[in-house]
Amino acid sequence: MGRKKKRKLRQEKTFTGVVDHVKRRYCFVSSDEITDDIKIKSRDMKNAINGDKVLFKLLNNYNYKSFEGAIIKVIERSKNEFIGKIEDHNDFAFFIPDNKKIFTDFFIKKKSKKKYDNNIKVLVKVTNWNSRRKPEADVIKIIGKSGENDTEIHSIIHEFNLSTSFPKSVEKETHNLLNKISNEEIKKRKDLRNIKTFTIDPDDAKDFDDALSIKKNDDDSFSVGIHIADVSHFFSNKTEINKEAEKRATSVYLVDRTIPMLPEKLSNDLCSLKPNTDRLTFSVLFDVNIKAEIKNIWIGKTIIHSDKRFTYDNAQDAIDNDNSSFSKDLKILNSISKIIRSKRFKSGAFNFKTKEVKFKLDDNKKPIGVYNKIRKDTHKMIEEYMLLANKIVAEKINEFEKNNKQKYTFVYRVHEDPKEEKLIELKNYINQFGYKINTEEQHLSQSLNDLMEKIKGKPEESSIEKFAIKSMSKAKYSTSKEKHFGLAFHNYTHFTSPIRRFPDVMVHRLLYKYLNAGKPEDKTYYEILCKHSTKMEINATKAERESIKFKQTEYMTAFINQEFEAVISGVTEWGIYAEIIKTKCEGLIKISSMKDDYYDFDDNKIQIVGKRTKKIYQLGQKIIVKVVNTDINKRTIDLELL
Repeated sequence: MGRKKKRKLRQEKTFTGVVDHVKRRYCFVSSDEITDDIKIKSRDMKNAINGDKVLFKLLNNYNYKSFEGAIIKVIERSKNEFIGKIEDHNDFAFFIPDNKKIFTDFFIKKKSKKKYDNNIKVLVKVTNWNSRRKPEADVIKIIGKSGENDTEIHSIIHEFNLSTSFPKSVEKETHNLLNKISNEEIKKRKDLRNIKTFTIDPDDAKDFDDALSIKKNDDDSFSVGIHIADVSHFFSNKTEINKEAEKRATSVYLVDRTIPMLPEKLSNDLCSLKPNTDRLTFSVLFDVNIKAEIKNIWIGKTIIHSDKRFTYDNAQDAIDNDNSSFSKDLKILNSISKIIRSKRFKSGAFNFKTKEVKFKLDDNKKPIGVYNKIRKDTHKMIEEYMLLANKIVAEKINEFEKNNKQKYTFVYRVHEDPKEEKLIELKNYINQFGYKINTEEQHLSQSLNDLMEKIKGKPEESSIEKFAIKSMSKAKYSTSKEKHFGLAFHNYTHFTSPIRRFPDVMVHRLLYKYLNAGKPEDKTYYEILCKHSTKMEINATKAERESIKFKQTEYMTAFINQEFEAVISGVTEWGIYAEIIKTKCEGLIKISSMKDDYYDFDDNKIQIVGKRTKKIYQLGQKIIVKVVNTDINKRTIDLELL
């Protein structure tokens, strides 16, 4: 067969894939049939949107390494309903979706002379995607007034396909769950109700899925228990509850509300390790001395009785200022956790300090304050014991495999090494500040930690830390036993949050089966669930970020024309992103608004440079800005450089 004919056949071959990373001028399609993503220009997108399943072909490419394609048709739409605003033009109207990944508006056929209010948000359903002009849609219902809390939050909920209610079949199963723990069930478990146990959680928490216990041993060591809510006890994988939890895969934490993975009776009651109540748990027990040397590990089903519910703040106060029996226990646990933490970092774990933005809301859910969450010793202590429990459980599977000389299907939390090209970009970026890192595999983690120490307190600290985080691979769920680069663990899993994460439920089920000499499960089924859980985790994170952007924009509306000190948090060809130090809110200085010079964007150094003045604006630089506009609909803040 001639070369030309081979090329033609390759061009004519079609593939299926899913649309992702939609931009105004192009999108990408990922396909299981081709290794890399395929770039599709807007003219070849056929009105496809994020998440659509499509049939596509390759264009002018014969090696499948880097290529462009064209969508032939949309096989399955990810969604047909959208929330947004309407622009009324008397006899017809256009719908502009809130979803920033959709770059077309929709044609609305008006059924009456009634004029639509431009300040109202509506829900529409697309009736014709293949119109020659624009997709056609009908208005289904009015959502509410643009800018109001419930309207904007519902827009985010709809944009990310979040379920706010449970099917009747799930509610029925949940209602029928027994509140009382039977004596028969208690006999199957290790009874730890007489051991002092407590929980430590945020002030507003309702789902307490982990608890700690500690008891002094005769040899000056301590028996420590990490107790996790036994969620999988309450429903099997054949139930409607499980079907819905599997679909949701995670709870979603928006600024003003939680969208739970499990119904409230389970998440806030039966599974929640509330004080002064007997609760079923899955526990990791071990003996540990003051040098944090661990031995006599035991994992199994238990029953506990939490004696006290601490918040992070009052647990910290008990460590710092109290002398009660709880205080003494907390001090011991805290001291041991610090040694465990130190050992982890010496083993190569890296320590990126990501900031978590929190809001103070009034009774109408309007933001009246913005602040960064402060990480106290108690936060770090709980984190360390949860990491330890997750690691111990993953290592238990290793033990099963070694002892039984066979592979066991399991759900791991994996974090791959950073890609080489990302590390080169990081090296080039930090080099302009005079820093270097060793990117050899055995030295990388320690080198990154050394870098974080060197930049501490420097103007470039925030920007280098952000760049370093973006250089890392994304953590994911997998049945493949791979290391967790960031934590420096050979194997790692998620065992400690089954109320809010479905992978933890899977881990509980598999672990319990293997502890009771069960045979390995089918890997294919669990790998599908791992991929889905990773996808839903990413979706939840995006929704949470959008709710934060909405509240930040709403908060800054009260500060129009006011001046603030800010730090440059991003530089692009279209402008400078700056985070206002006082309010923790990020806005954009459009390059078109910088009239003192013509600025060029330097992609390699991530900075803009004035052609005439040679002024440089780069990440981490402190500047003075004025708030000139806010757009709650787009969740954006416009700034002016002073």
